[in-house]
Amino acid sequence: MHRISHRFKHLFLLATAAVLTFTACSKKDNIAEIVVPQITAPGLNNGKDTIGVGDTRVIRPQLANVTNPTFLWLVNGEVAGTDSIYTFTPAKTGDYTISFKVSSGNSLNSFFYRIKVVGKYDNGFYLVNEGWFTHEPGSVSFYRNGADTIYKNVYDRENPGKTIGNSTDFGAIYNGKMYLVSKQGAFVVTDAYSMKETGRIDNLPADGRAFCGIDNNRGLISTADGIYPLNLQTLAIGTKIPGISGQVGTMLKAGNYIFAMSQDAGIVVLNASNYAIVKTLMKADVGLARTADGTIWAGIGKQLIAIDPLGLTTTTVAVPFDLYGAWGAWNATMITASTTENAVWIAKTNAWGAGGREIYKYLAGNPASLQTPFVTLPADRELYGAGFRYNPGNNTIIATSVEPGYGSHYSKNTMFIYNAFTGATVKAVPYEGYFFPAIPVFN
Repeated sequence: MHRISHRFKHLFLLATAAVLTFTACSKKDNIAEIVVPQITAPGLNNGKDTIGVGDTRVIRPQLANVTNPTFLWLVNGEVAGTDSIYTFTPAKTGDYTISFKVSSGNSLNSFFYRIKVVGKYDNGFYLVNEGWFTHEPGSVSFYRNGADTIYKNVYDRENPGKTIGNSTDFGAIYNGKMYLVSKQGAFVVTDAYSMKETGRIDNLPADGRAFCGIDNNRGLISTADGIYPLNLQTLAIGTKIPGISGQVGTMLKAGNYIFAMSQDAGIVVLNASNYAIVKTLMKADVGLARTADGTIWAGIGKQLIAIDPLGLTTTTVAVPFDLYGAWGAWNATMITASTTENAVWIAKTNAWGAGGREIYKYLAGNPASLQTPFVTLPADRELYGAGFRYNPGNNTIIATSVEPGYGSHYSKNTMFIYNAFTGATVKAVPYEGYFFPAIPVFN
């Protein structure tokens, strides 16, 4: 009996081992291989971007190791699509997280995109254009920081059926509104962030030149015949300011004074409260700009003019070339100043205050800084309109240029962005069209 029991145990152990071996083999043979789908390229650089309201991004991930895949897109946690690609067109500003999930067989992979959506015309600046005289009215273009293209005719896009005036040579942003001044036709006001028109004056009392904001309710418009007060709430134009006649160009408010460039009289200083003439300074062909220390700058001939905005005194700085203005075919002239250092930029132009390729940077108190150009445009480009302006948003100089020559040469535009400290070229953006760029404008 004992020997039978022992033999049974032995057989039982062998049978158990065989069963376990068979079971293990069966499980191993039945387990499917796990293949994880791969996202070889997310379709958006680093999965991050900044775009404007209404802009579109098509996200198209590149995949590998997928068989009969299914897809899921979520925007801020909400289901947004089930296709292999996703088109994102935001209607509101904000920070968006877009989740992409791909399932294939028994496995899953995912990727997260982060897109910042700014106002349609935030994060960049405008280029106000004269327009093609006798052919097309003025226009406004927009450049979004970091982009490689110019968004053309943004005013027309936002205001179907409406147009700006003719020869639009000046634009300024004040208290969230853009004021567009044309030599003939309408004076137009838009929202600075949407470009939607908020008001217009069909015709000014004389050909328009420039605009200057004074306070929440008041502004000034300079014209070919004096200066007119403007009610910013109603856009009603008041009676011409007495004592100033003839062509008046750029104006600048500093403290309780307004400085206005009069072709006939010189730089006229007005009391900002009642517009009474306080003093008339020397004549200038180029101006006006204000450096970080508050000094106001203009120029004529071979001299820069520095104006003390408190004492209303002037000093001059020798320039190794003539500073020509643009009274004959008025524009805002080629001068701009830094808000971070006491530096002013001017250009070497032809006798009409146009053309030229060399921009000089004068560091206050350092005459040697005027001996060599700060930047020189390529040989196939020359400055046009007001030429350039300092961008306080990122410490750059924005220059507008066309191809030298006439006719079709004017359709070849390039906008240059230069580092305002070093003069290094940050970017050159070519674009085509008969825009005749007048002046860059910054929010």
